[in-house]
Amino acid sequence: MRDAVRRLRQEQDGNVLVIAVTMVTLMLGLGLTALSTVDTQTDVSKRDRQHESSFNLAEGVLNAQAFVLGRLGTGGATVSFPDECNQDSTNTLCPRPAQVARSFTGTTQNDYAVGMLWKTRVRDNPTPAASATLNYYDPTTVAAAAHYDANLDRQLWVSASATVRGRTRELVALIRVEDVPVTFPNYALLAGAFSTSNNGNKVIVDASDPSSLGVAVRCTDATAPKISSTCLGYDPGKGQLDPPGRYLMGYPNAAAIRDEDLQALEDFAKGNGTYYTSCPSNPNGDVVVIESGACSYNNSTPAATGASKCCNTISNPGLLIMKCGSLTFNGNIEFYGLLYVPNKSSSTGSYCSSGTVVTTEGTSLVRGGVLIDGPGRMAAGSSGQNIVFDPNAFVGINAAGTAGVVQNTWREVPDNN
Repeated sequence: MRDAVRRLRQEQDGNVLVIAVTMVTLMLGLGLTALSTVDTQTDVSKRDRQHESSFNLAEGVLNAQAFVLGRLGTGGATVSFPDECNQDSTNTLCPRPAQVARSFTGTTQNDYAVGMLWKTRVRDNPTPAASATLNYYDPTTVAAAAHYDANLDRQLWVSASATVRGRTRELVALIRVEDVPVTFPNYALLAGAFSTSNNGNKVIVDASDPSSLGVAVRCTDATAPKISSTCLGYDPGKGQLDPPGRYLMGYPNAAAIRDEDLQALEDFAKGNGTYYTSCPSNPNGDVVVIESGACSYNNSTPAATGASKCCNTISNPGLLIMKCGSLTFNGNIEFYGLLYVPNKSSSTGSYCSSGTVVTTEGTSLVRGGVLIDGPGRMAAGSSGQNIVFDPNAFVGINAAGTAGVVQNTWREVPDNN
């Protein structure tokens, strides 16, 4: 018995098991420590990636809102930017989600697959332009500012924030909108054809200003001008065009302005609330666009601010674009500015009418110019002057062209995540 006990005490068979358990325990501990470290680093990497993804999205949203400003302008008292734009907004002055989506590739960047939110806010820069602190962003002051360019300096603060998988970044920048001039040919009248029913010994079209190109029509008539002509129908013997020889037949069949300029003017009107699908009751405005209709304006038409009758004022002429349809002026109203009829259907690309698209009746007068594309005609039936060329109507016609960040105003608003 004693020999058996002594033999068991001297045997070392169990040492291997102890060593093995000890080693496994140490390896398990090291493995768990490594796993914890890797998990921590992975989480940090994920947070950094998501933080960067939200930054990239916020920058894309800021650029998209700046693009809207560059196309639609800086808004106005009647059409101002909403309190907030987001991914669900349908307001014309808000970025489109498809536009924002161009700033990232959702199919390869999984961070944008779920939980993606963004918003923008547009406010005026409330500090006077002469102040040295114009470019300083103060959240409290800017939040209380107008939702449009109230101080008319063509600059607005834009803030854009984005949240990606719970990570939020916010950027702000002062955006300046640069207008681009749109140049129209300096004709008192440019149309497919022109005629008057007035037989009086008087000036119907006054193109005597030195900067005027006179009257041009696209039709031809070897016997015109004469009162019975369907191409250039007025009586030159009665001084109805001044100067008598300032006319041209066979004008090329080209639009008065480029398609992109027309689109820019349409966008500008949309941004200022003066784009109409049908005839508005008030055609006053810097740039007014009407899609279609048979629009007629007389003495009951509202006058522009500071004027006694329609339309616009001699010191502030306007541009009225009738895309497809007809315009009639009667009574004794005077339109100060430029009438432009593209006379083309957006859906078919063909001309809307070869008939009369602009008519003057009564003692109405267009003081500026009338430009009609394609075969559309003008009929002058006013008992006095129908068109008086005014060079002021052809200058200062602008559309929003580009928008960019004012130097040293871009910054990130600090966040806590």
